[in-house]
Amino acid sequence: MAKRASGKAEPPELSRLELAIMDVVWQLGDCSSAEVIAEFTKRRRLAETTIRTVLANLRKKGYLEPIPTIERGFRLRARVTRDAVAGRTLRGLVANLFGGSPRQAIAHLLQDERLDDAELKEIRRLLDEKRGRKGK
Repeated sequence: MAKRASGKAEPPELSRLELAIMDVVWQLGDCSSAEVIAEFTKRRRLAETTIRTVLANLRKKGYLEPIPTIERGFRLRARVTRDAVAGRTLRGLVANLFGGSPRQAIAHLLQDERLDDAELKEIRRLLDEKRGRKGK
């Protein structure tokens, strides 16, 4: 496990499938594996045993923790926030695809024709806020 600045170990990177299953867990909040399976299979067809294996791997990696209940089995809770994973993943993409240059990554995103005026306005507001000025 990689070390954070705080000295705590970061969990290993997520695979695409692990990330997709974590997305379901983040959406559901505290949930059972059966609830994760039911929701995930609405999005993508995958064997229940495969989903249960991925959930077990996510527990081993430190992304999920069991919550004791009076129910049969246990419930699951995310130990890592979506924002933490998004930030770490984005930093990795910037480092690996854009030579560590946030400017190049942002320029690439701005070239995307799918950005509408409202999104561009929000990006401008965020840039102004980052710069320490009030948005126009």
